[in-house]
Amino acid sequence: MKDWKHLTLEQRKAISNGISHNYKLKDIAETLGFDPTSISKEVKRNRESITIGTNITNCKKVNRWPYVCTGCNKKYNNQCCFTKYKYDAKKAQDKADLNLVISRRGIDIDDEKFKQLDNIVKEGVDNKKSIYQITIENKDVIDKSVTTLYRYVNKGYLTTKRMDLPYAVTYKKRKHNKKYEYSENKEIDRTGHTYIDYLSYIHKHPGIYVWQLDFLGTIKTDNNNILSFILPDLQFVLLDLIKNPNQEKVVEFFDELEERIGTDAFLELIPVVLTDRDPSFTDIEGICFSKITGEERCKLFFCDSYVSNQKPNVENINKQLRLFFPKGKTIDTYTKKDIKNVNQTLLSRPLKSLDSFTPKDVFINVFDEDLFNKLF
Repeated sequence: MKDWKHLTLEQRKAISNGISHNYKLKDIAETLGFDPTSISKEVKRNRESITIGTNITNCKKVNRWPYVCTGCNKKYNNQCCFTKYKYDAKKAQDKADLNLVISRRGIDIDDEKFKQLDNIVKEGVDNKKSIYQITIENKDVIDKSVTTLYRYVNKGYLTTKRMDLPYAVTYKKRKHNKKYEYSENKEIDRTGHTYIDYLSYIHKHPGIYVWQLDFLGTIKTDNNNILSFILPDLQFVLLDLIKNPNQEKVVEFFDELEERIGTDAFLELIPVVLTDRDPSFTDIEGICFSKITGEERCKLFFCDSYVSNQKPNVENINKQLRLFFPKGKTIDTYTKKDIKNVNQTLLSRPLKSLDSFTPKDVFINVFDEDLFNKLF
């Protein structure tokens, strides 16, 4: 952020003193640490007329530095018929203070604290944090509510603008002129694994953990995709970088997950998986049955075609991931370590839906820290 600052009364007095001693504009600016343009604008903005002359035009001398009457033989006699100008440091300071109050009407905060607040919000947004997260993480410094900070942004008080905030931009509704027809693989038998079957199953097993599974891609030419696996109840997400995604790679993800945390923990943690009809997710037996025991380890259900709101939580996570992996930018340049770092960032964010706790804190509280560490 640009290091902006206001002129103080002492600095304005220095300008006035420099003018009276016929100092050069460049010398005054250099002494005060300001750009010469800022000093010249300050004088022209705050100069005031002493007397109104008989000539309606200005003296040519006040059209250049120092823009006021000084060092002129006609200044203190009646020979000058032009309007006379002077620069008063005290009046200039009073005018600046009034303008500052007007521009920040509704902000009950002094300059120093305001600048600190501005820096904190700017740094947080640059690091892809929400206003809520910034407020929670800096609650010892920021004594303003989330609503107040949003108001500051919308009113233009802060360096951070509305366009800088994630999801703050409104989008036009997409036009669907073309009616899509889903070409489903007729060889895949999803009997017992449809969305209707899913609704029936969770009705019989209320409170059971349901994980949502999806892929995130950015451009069609990418060899890599990001697999997002989320437990909505805890807002807990697992990410993995999958090269050339296919059925085998997805089954490997589940097999490796079971090996890391153990079969018993897998059965407790991941009883149900809900996903879309991506061809990579269609190896029902490979996903549902354990490679270690040969027995069923989870239930797998598929959403209806082109109905993304049947698994809204993973779609929301993908929306957050777009902050880190924008559309049009290749994923192939990222490593598994990069994806892991993003994963940890998402799990370390305090969420309003979790009463300001992080998904990591809630997961450890529900299960234990040892299981959390095994997942990564």
